Amino acid sequence: MEQEITEFKNKAVGKNISMYRRALGYKASDVAERIGMKEQTYLKYERGETQITVEFVQKVADVLEINPLLLLTVSPGNIIENGDNSPNAILAIYGHHNQTTDPEQTKLLTMLVENVMAMNEKILKLLEEKK
Repeated sequence: MEQEITEFKNKAVGKNISMYRRALGYKASDVAERIGMKEQTYLKYERGETQITVEFVQKVADVLEINPLLLLTVSPGNIIENGDNSPNAILAIYGHHNQTTDPEQTKLLTMLVENVMAMNEKILKLLEEKK
């Protein structure tokens, strides 16, 4: 079963994907085509209108040739606060090195992200029950 990114993080991850895509000089249509979907469908993910899954993040990270954890963990607001939105500044801040993870590492990272997300869900439920 695909693990979904929580609704709370959905828009932030979509912004991260959009930010990296633009910083790396990719058009939305190029990324969409390479992951096998229509551009309009892909853009709904970037806008946070469609639930983002770990599998989707991995596919986009492969196309952009970046570590998928960057798409999940970087806060787009930090870039604005730094005052320089040029592609080179964005990539320098967040360490793009034009490398992806090997398949085994990707599998382990995906499992880690899924476990953390499942744990977060349990914590949220416990906090809601406590209220």
